[in-house]
Amino acid sequence: MPLSNDELVEIHGILGREPTKAELNMFEAQWSEHCSYKSSRYYLKLLPSDGEDVIIGPGRDAPAVKIFNNYAVVFKIESHNHPSAIDPYNGAATGVGGIVRDILTLGARPIALLDMLFLGDPTDQHANWLIKNVVRGISDYGNRIGVPVVSGMTWFDKAYNRYPLVNVACVGIVETSKLVNKVPEANDLIVIIGNTTGRDGLLGSSFASKPLDSSEDYLNNISAVQVGNPLIEKLIIDFIVDITDLGVVKYIKDLGGGGLATAVSELTADYGLGATIVLDNLHLREHDLRPEEILVSESQERMLLVVSRDDFKVVQELLEKYGIQYSVVGSLDRSGVIKVYYRGDLIAEVPAKALAKPRIRLRDAVVPKHFNELNVEVRITDIPEVKDLRKLMLKMLRSPNIASKEWIYSQYDYEVGIRTVVKPGYGDAAVLRLVEVGDGLGIAVKGDGNPRYTYINPFRGAANAVAECYRNLVSVGSKPIAIVDEVNAGNPEKPDHYWYFTEMVKGISWMAQELKLPVVGGKVSFYNEDLSMNSPVKPVATIVGVGTIANIRNVVTLDLKEDDDLILIVGTTYPELGATEFLHVYLGLELGEAPLPRPSSELRNAGFISELVRLGYVKAVHDVDVGGVAVAIAEMCIKGLKGVVIDLSKIPNRGCSRYEELLFSETQARYLVEVGSEVLDVVVDLARKYGVDVGVIGRVVGDELVISYDGHILTKLKVDELVNAYENSLNELMS
Repeated sequence: MPLSNDELVEIHGILGREPTKAELNMFEAQWSEHCSYKSSRYYLKLLPSDGEDVIIGPGRDAPAVKIFNNYAVVFKIESHNHPSAIDPYNGAATGVGGIVRDILTLGARPIALLDMLFLGDPTDQHANWLIKNVVRGISDYGNRIGVPVVSGMTWFDKAYNRYPLVNVACVGIVETSKLVNKVPEANDLIVIIGNTTGRDGLLGSSFASKPLDSSEDYLNNISAVQVGNPLIEKLIIDFIVDITDLGVVKYIKDLGGGGLATAVSELTADYGLGATIVLDNLHLREHDLRPEEILVSESQERMLLVVSRDDFKVVQELLEKYGIQYSVVGSLDRSGVIKVYYRGDLIAEVPAKALAKPRIRLRDAVVPKHFNELNVEVRITDIPEVKDLRKLMLKMLRSPNIASKEWIYSQYDYEVGIRTVVKPGYGDAAVLRLVEVGDGLGIAVKGDGNPRYTYINPFRGAANAVAECYRNLVSVGSKPIAIVDEVNAGNPEKPDHYWYFTEMVKGISWMAQELKLPVVGGKVSFYNEDLSMNSPVKPVATIVGVGTIANIRNVVTLDLKEDDDLILIVGTTYPELGATEFLHVYLGLELGEAPLPRPSSELRNAGFISELVRLGYVKAVHDVDVGGVAVAIAEMCIKGLKGVVIDLSKIPNRGCSRYEELLFSETQARYLVEVGSEVLDVVVDLARKYGVDVGVIGRVVGDELVISYDGHILTKLKVDELVNAYENSLNELMS
């Protein structure tokens, strides 16, 4: 967003004079919402970030959390929404490159990627083009750098037809003793490594801090989209891992949003330092670049290293071994001022802290007019009885938000690096083995978000996203240890858009505190709206969580295993049909109160599930979420290629008067589990000990899903039919 008149006056006051062109570009880049968080910092302080295992929390390019044997997991989430709306291939690809470099800033080896995609209606021609190229961009970049895309989630909605939300996350590991976390000092060198600097991505941070309001605006901003080079990125990955082992680099920062200007300003401000930068020293792709362009170019695959003069020779030798270009562009000092020279002239002289930390902007927040219209009570008496459950079940399984996402993840090399324990589609979270850390040790990772919930009720929707991520991690047998968040919202200058942001942050904060999950990092993405279509982009809070697994041999998947095993439901079901997939598929409605977040039930029921996994009593676990019990049990049948007979009357519930509520409610804090009949009594006794409601609702048998209620069979569906509807529908839509 170009600087406002008030900000120009403020800059004049800081400098005591008229700013130069270079200084204006520096302020425009760093004071953008994308870099400065000026409209979000006040609320982000609400997020709990402390924890006994948190080594590095918010503030750096990525956080670090201790896991096993003096190792840390480093993980981060990022968005590339604006670029992906204009150039979906390069926008998505460079989103992957950027998040990988964030992990590298602490010296961690990237081991996994996740993508959380909010895409348009696949039947819309433009949306279909966006979808294909977003997925191709992620696939090509991830595959070429050798980092597997192991997990994610995808949501389809016509609100994203022209403007998708592309959120990506990366996970890395590093020995805690090798974390790049030293204190930069005066006289240290500033070294830029990697790709050449060009005109791609010029003022990309400013571009990402304004709405896209016309087709011409999309085309005119194509130069703000970066172009990636994964081959250089792979060299940088290998170099960073090697140089980290030597311990000679004090500090690393990605040249991402805001480019060199932002990287230097944040470095110097964080450590109370100043810097002298000589732009003539920087290796360029285009030699007619103006100095103000060099400062704010966001060309990809570039990183800033702080190295002592004594250690520079070691760094230089390794860079030359890998054939990575580098430039010593300046040095640090104690002045607290950034001085930039070009061809012998001083073109910028700016106080580091004033540049890096603009004052907080407290915006007005107003409840949108449609909030009360959407949050109406959905009474079961107002919903027509389902006459053909078989037809509805198949229709729900074909829904893009339910159907298998194999069309997407089959394009990713999710097994490169031989870490993947649970393949996509077979577990509620991805599981990765940590061979270098210890025998049998692993981590689980998962990303979640539900824009339907957050659009209808942002507080509940964001809180439920945290809870859903927590359940998914628990379901595979991990202990959740931390989360990061990506808050995708609209225009902060519009009070009804800003309200969504504030409520999502409050929802994340509340649930994270209740579940004792530190929020160790994250990102805010504003201006996600498409004015050309006169429609807001549905806001969403995306959560990525990590859990530890002491023995990957005990990991639990969701596919059914043995005939004659029993199916249990853990948790109480309430008549919560508002904002559900059932209501959307059956009646075409997106309204009603989103499911109530239930943190106490989450903790209690998760503790019970974790104990069952530890004792080896469960053979399959699947959390109940979008689509309710109907979808959860169908997915277990599909992945296990086994039939089930279930009786909805056996589901523990409060206030459910019709089977549709039992089958399709999206009540939170629930799981389906498969256990052998021989352990049923001990499982039920354990449930009493934990104060958990458990119902024995069915048995694994045959090759059909048979659903009954009150002594009557409601429907029978062959597993082959379920598989066909679930596995093939997205592929058909995309073709």
